[in-house]
Amino acid sequence: MQERERRNIEFSRLNVLGKIIFVGGAAARVVSGGIDRVLNHVADIVVESEKAFREGKDDNIEDARILEERKSRKVQPPKRNG
Repeated sequence: MQERERRNIEFSRLNVLGKIIFVGGAAARVVSGGIDRVLNHVADIVVESEKAFREGKDDNIEDARILEERKSRKVQPPKRNG
């Protein structure tokens, strides 16, 4: 995909529609940048967690064990009046 040429735009010279589009585009760039950062951070966490799990890195963490078993209760839906 070709990169578009960036031009310096004087905000004060834009009409109302131009200002709306300018602000909307700037907001979209900020939001997409934030989403990109969050997704990259989450992906890094997933990769590191998976790697740590497969390698069993931390000797201080014990295997999971069941402490207590309880019978589950069936939840009854609330009664309707009428």
